[in-house]
Amino acid sequence: MQNQGNQSLSAKEFAYISDSFKNEELLTKLCVQGAVECQTPSLKQTLVQLSQERLQNASVLTNALQQQSGITH
Repeated sequence: MQNQGNQSLSAKEFAYISDSFKNEELLTKLCVQGAVECQTPSLKQTLVQLSQERLQNASVLTNALQQQSGITH
């Protein structure tokens, strides 16, 4: 997601990104918990992979919010 022509996020867009971030965080926690408790190696591997994907998505959302707000770190 890029800031097009210095346009700001609307309140609705910001709320959507915020909700998406919260959802990714919850999904990550659930996948990690499932991987820790899982006894089936293939399922454990799938849950670990899913948790990594969720973390990556959260990172993308965080970067988008930082770019929008001008925060550099």
